[in-house]
Amino acid sequence: MFADFVQPNGAITVFPKGDYVEPYFVLKALLAAHRLGVDVTATTSAFSHWLLPFQQENGPFPRICRNDAADWVACGTADADDSLDALWCLAVTQILSGEKVLAASCARSLTHLATLWNPAQQTFRAFSGNFNSAAYFADNVEVIAALNYLRRDRSATTRFAIQLAALPSAANMLKGLSVNYGYDPDGALEPERASVPPTPYGFYPNAVAPVYLWLYDLRSGTSGRRYWQLWMERYGQKWLAGESDHFPWGLIAWAAYHTGDAATARSWLENSTAWRAAGRWNIVEEGVRIGLENALKTKALSEAS
Repeated sequence: MFADFVQPNGAITVFPKGDYVEPYFVLKALLAAHRLGVDVTATTSAFSHWLLPFQQENGPFPRICRNDAADWVACGTADADDSLDALWCLAVTQILSGEKVLAASCARSLTHLATLWNPAQQTFRAFSGNFNSAAYFADNVEVIAALNYLRRDRSATTRFAIQLAALPSAANMLKGLSVNYGYDPDGALEPERASVPPTPYGFYPNAVAPVYLWLYDLRSGTSGRRYWQLWMERYGQKWLAGESDHFPWGLIAWAAYHTGDAATARSWLENSTAWRAAGRWNIVEEGVRIGLENALKTKALSEAS
C-alpha cells in the first residue's frame, strides 16, 4: 500500500520516490482511502509518529524535505495551516482512535486553528503568522467538516472540550461561507469566489471548489445529486479525459462515488493506469485509487450476492 511513496522510516512523500513531504496531502490521501473502506491504520500510525517531532510548539507543521545527508528537515511552510490542523485531528480520531500522544498533538493543532479564525470576516486564514493571509473556500469547508465530526464524537468532544469551545460554531462558519465566498446552498454551482482575496479563475480552485461540498456532505441527498449532474455536464468530459489539469483530480472521482455515481468513479479508475505511467500522479491520487479499487470491488461483490 502506497509502496512508491512510503519511506522505511514512515515518511510518505508527495510524489513517487520523492524527496519531500507535505503533511496535508498525505493526510488527505490516508483519509480518502480510509473513508473508502481501506484499513490504513498501520501506515497512518507510522507516518504520524514520524511526523510528530516536526510539530512546532504552537501547533503547526512544516513542509519536510530530505537533505543531502539523507536526513529529513523542515524546509518551508505547509501547504495550508488551517486545513492541515483539521485533517491532522481527523486522522488522529477517525483512523487512530485518539492515541494519547497524538491526541495531545491534536489539541495543540486545535488551539492553533483558533488563532487562524478571523472573527471580523468569519473565515479561517490559510497561514499562521500573517493576518493578511488569503482565506480559501475549500479549506474552510474542510475545517467545518472536521469540527462537525469532532463535535459529534463523544470521546473527542470530551477530550478536546476546551479547544472546541474556543472555535466558532458550525452556524458561524457556514455564515462565513456565504459572506466571504458568496456560497448559496440553493444557488449557483460554484461559489462566487474560491478565495479571499479572489484569485484568477481556473479549474482549480474554482471548478474544484464545489467538489469539497460533496465530499463532506454539505451538499447531499436529491439536491446534491442534482448539482453533481450539473458539474458533470459542465466539466466532466474534459476532466475524465485528463484535459482539465496536469493531475487527474481523484478527489472528484471520490466525490462521484460518494454521490452515488459509481460509473464515473469507475471510469476515472480505469484511466488512472495511464496517468500513473505518464507521471501525472501524486499521493492524493494514489489514496483515491487505492480507496476506489476497494470500494468498487466491495460494491460489485455485494451486488452479485
